[in-house]
Amino acid sequence: MRRLFRGIRDYLTDWKNLLTHTLVGVIILAVAVYAPVSPYLRMGFVGCVVGFNVVRMKYFD
Repeated sequence: MRRLFRGIRDYLTDWKNLLTHTLVGVIILAVAVYAPVSPYLRMGFVGCVVGFNVVRMKYFD
């Protein structure tokens, strides 16, 4: 259980993840204002970003 919490803490405090999620959030807001997008598409996009960041942290750092 400790390993799980440590992994979540590391994920949430990594500056690259914070930057990526900030940029994705701004892009999603900009797209939502000018071209309404399905909520499922937005959730899928965020899920892909999370998956990419987990893989990046596990294999490339």
